[in-house]
Amino acid sequence: MRTVLRCLVLFGMTALPRPLATACSTILAGQQATADGSVLMSHSCDGDVMGLVHVMPAQSYPPGTRLPMYWNVPRPRTYEEYQASLRKGYDQVGTLPVSETYRSLILAGNLESMTTGGLNEHGVSIAIEFLPMRKGLASRKGRVGPNSNHWTTSLIANGLLRARTAREAIRSIGAMVEEYGFLYYRAPDAGVALPVADGREVWIMEIFGPGEAWTPESGRPGGVWCAQRIPDGEVGCSANRSRIGAVNLSDPDHFLASTNLFSLAEELGFWKPGTPFLWHATYGGGPGDRSNSLREWRALSLVAPSLVLKFTGDPALDRYPFSVKPDQPLTVPKLIEVMRDSYQGTEYDLTAKAVFQTHGGRSPLACPWVPPELSDLLGLQPERAICTPTSGYVFVAQLRKDLPAAIGNLLWFAYGPADTSCFVPLYAGVTDLPDQWDHPANFTRIDRQQPQWNFRLVHNLTHRLPHQKVIKEVHAMIKPAEQRYLDFQPGLERTATDVFRKGGHKAAEALLTTYASDCTTRVGSAYAELVDYLMLRFLVGDPEFARPTLPRIAAPTLPQAEPRETR
Repeated sequence: MRTVLRCLVLFGMTALPRPLATACSTILAGQQATADGSVLMSHSCDGDVMGLVHVMPAQSYPPGTRLPMYWNVPRPRTYEEYQASLRKGYDQVGTLPVSETYRSLILAGNLESMTTGGLNEHGVSIAIEFLPMRKGLASRKGRVGPNSNHWTTSLIANGLLRARTAREAIRSIGAMVEEYGFLYYRAPDAGVALPVADGREVWIMEIFGPGEAWTPESGRPGGVWCAQRIPDGEVGCSANRSRIGAVNLSDPDHFLASTNLFSLAEELGFWKPGTPFLWHATYGGGPGDRSNSLREWRALSLVAPSLVLKFTGDPALDRYPFSVKPDQPLTVPKLIEVMRDSYQGTEYDLTAKAVFQTHGGRSPLACPWVPPELSDLLGLQPERAICTPTSGYVFVAQLRKDLPAAIGNLLWFAYGPADTSCFVPLYAGVTDLPDQWDHPANFTRIDRQQPQWNFRLVHNLTHRLPHQKVIKEVHAMIKPAEQRYLDFQPGLERTATDVFRKGGHKAAEALLTTYASDCTTRVGSAYAELVDYLMLRFLVGDPEFARPTLPRIAAPTLPQAEPRETR
């Protein structure tokens, strides 16, 4: 069995379309655009990382503390390079003044566990997207990046660990960029978009380099950045190309920017005063490619179909509104549905192509993603969808200002591609997670005790076996469980709020931590069983034996509100 699994997964990992640099999708909804008044932000981290979620505790420091800032480049791309980087250790590149940090659910990925997003105890949530950057902006002298492999030089980690609001996170990140210099850890010639949200508002912050000639000793800002807020009653999206256009600095409620916003563009010859200034045209790396604009079109069309947006296939022409009013108020289930989309019902749905139609219907082998070799053989042109096999994790942040922060803010978190992964509620009040969930994946062998591997195995099996049959089985396990979590949510939060009022925040955090432990343990166990079920049911089953039973994710239960020891 182990040999079969290893061969199957290795085939799946190598035969699926290779990791895409332009490969993340984010949907952002203001509080007046949602059914419950929450701010919602959904995001898929699609760099083919092995995801990781863990709790970084709060910490206080003596007055005047300056911590060493650590940086380790180049980024290791293999397990052997990673081990070598550990033996080498970090390079110190500066010092960081710190008085305190806030507890955060940190999302990370890849060998070096670089921070790629998360949610802190005050309800600030951050995600990440690669952006093409205009030639001439990259500097190799930068000392901070969006997702470096040590929190002291990671912009995302600092935004989470040191900010109580979205605006505070944006300003803190911007100040670090200007002081220390921007360099994208994963892709030195790239810029970045950081979606940033709290219970009141949601922003897209975009950051680009300071120019090739910049040095830390120059005294000039070490990057250029701009942030635009999604209007409260609207929904925006981002899909790996710059989304900010005209900038109105006289409207600080909707725009924030670095001091060199215009001067750097003039200095580098990117813009002349007196001519129109468009952020994405000035600093972005061109109009992007088809996969960027197609995902924007699809996301906005799913939330506002009445607009009847058009897609031409030319990214320069397919410039969509920064945000739109949704036809219906958005909900967590709706955003999960959007994150699972692969162009169903459109001309871009791969499973609807003629080659997959047989005997008057869709072939069981029809799949939204096929290996390059098969697409070449069948003459297919797969389109990059919002849902993709390269997702290391997906989440929906649900952020509400009218509840205690520990209770009102949570991540609906999935350890893998959205279409085959169960979304589990993780509250901002969580102080610990089970060891199986918060440890980095084993890169030396397939470890069936780790959820990351079982989620990945389920996904590979779903797309290597008869997809149309297998995906129905997977959804039959995960969708009822998600609905039970959603149905259970109001009662849990009423209880947690009562516990908070009577016993304080530590008592409420203990209850929510126990709840998260129960949910993640049950989901993890079900996924381990699901791997076996799919193998026996569709791959190596013997018809003489009884068919295995589809696993069921146990229903949530209300934990006892007892203090829980944390690490």
